[in-house]
Amino acid sequence: MEHKECSVSLVLLAAMLCVYCRIDFVKASIVRTEKGFTHEAYSKLGFTKMMMSRAIQDTSSRSRRSIVEKGDSGDRDVCAEIIWPQRNNPKKLKSPCPTLKVWVPKKDGFTEFIKVNEKSEVEGGFSIAIFCHALHLLPYTVKPIFKPFINGTGKSSGTYDQLVEHIKGKKCHAVAGDVTIRGHRAQHVDFTIPYLNSEVYVLAHASHEWNQTLWTFLKPFTWRLWITIVGVCLFTGVALAILEYREKNPSFSSPIYNQLIMVIWFPISTFFFQEGKIQNKCSKVVLLIWLSMIFIVIQIFTATLSSWLTLDQLRPRLPPTFEHAGYQDGSFFKDLITEKFKCSDKNLLPLKSVEEYKSALTSGIVSVVVDELPYIELFLAKYGSEYMKFGPINQESGIAFAFPRGSLLLQDFSRAVINVTESEIMMEMKKKYLGFSTNDTSQPNQTPPQSLDVQSFIGLFIFMGTIIVGAIITSEVSIMRRNKKVHPVKSSTDL
Repeated sequence: MEHKECSVSLVLLAAMLCVYCRIDFVKASIVRTEKGFTHEAYSKLGFTKMMMSRAIQDTSSRSRRSIVEKGDSGDRDVCAEIIWPQRNNPKKLKSPCPTLKVWVPKKDGFTEFIKVNEKSEVEGGFSIAIFCHALHLLPYTVKPIFKPFINGTGKSSGTYDQLVEHIKGKKCHAVAGDVTIRGHRAQHVDFTIPYLNSEVYVLAHASHEWNQTLWTFLKPFTWRLWITIVGVCLFTGVALAILEYREKNPSFSSPIYNQLIMVIWFPISTFFFQEGKIQNKCSKVVLLIWLSMIFIVIQIFTATLSSWLTLDQLRPRLPPTFEHAGYQDGSFFKDLITEKFKCSDKNLLPLKSVEEYKSALTSGIVSVVVDELPYIELFLAKYGSEYMKFGPINQESGIAFAFPRGSLLLQDFSRAVINVTESEIMMEMKKKYLGFSTNDTSQPNQTPPQSLDVQSFIGLFIFMGTIIVGAIITSEVSIMRRNKKVHPVKSSTDL
């Protein structure tokens, strides 16, 4: 019995050793195949075709994984990761470029637009997302292969100008990134329709300025309104002079220059100093309307003046010269600053990210930063409470994608970009990658209050003029009736 149990144990041990040796032998054969063994060698060693195909598939899958780990994004469908889940777009036409090699710049900062990780893999970003959505709308299938524009050490291979020149003359190539359309770049490639505006702005510290001046108390009303108010007061004085003169008021029977003084002074003196005596009842109505108008005007003037006096407005604190300015590293702004502002480029500082913008401005290394509007808005979305944009100081053609001159994809891709920018996808991508939203206020600046004009009081002036004219007519009718009654009585007594 013990002899049988030992025999069974030996058989099991031998079987396990055979299986282990066979596995090692397969692994060794696969390694030899990678070093150059042919299918004939496999057959001589006794392997079946099924075993050979499985070994080759395992080897190819491991090799693909190793390529991805080294940073080649060719086997990684970046666009499928960005626009998934989404309904498939049926393709009916034959593609002039079934495979499109898309070159992407590598940037240390502003990864919101283009993100290339430490393994030199293209992960996405706003520009890549817009490119993928436009690619999805093409009437034919194009498989993108994203390639970072890097050297052997994983750093950027050059500037944007060099990147654009890199695809010159290559048929199925493109550049996807935040590339600004420039004249010298258009000599080498063709650009699509811009997907972002790119006016050049100046980013500077914001300073609080108070608007009190010698004439601040006059700003609530425009000059036209001030002249109209004075004219209405004079018109009221003339109306009172006519009413009191017709009632034989001795204050208005003096020489003409005294009458002119009374025209100006009488409405005020009657109410506040009790110097004038009113003899016409219609004059009381005119004075009441005039006082009501003055009360309303004073209340509105006081409210508007308080807004002007308490106005705290932010202004960009611009330096007299741009000798100490910052600009985005790798861009064309160095030449733009020196040409436009006639300054030296010795103290101009290249900056790589929004954080470097903030650090340089806070420490005073640079007084301003010159950049395009999308990057300025990205900065203000994060640090907009203490900074402001000024401009635009220069108009650019926009940010677009680049294709080789004469590319058969250009026109269709431009139409696709237009469809993307006009759809809700654009706002969704801005919100997702750039942090923008429709109700964002990147510039919390308090605008000056508006000076009131004649139109604000036109109804009041018409009402007052109507009452004054009506009072004069009523007074004249009353005097005429009174005179008719008095005249017959005098004639009877004389007889």
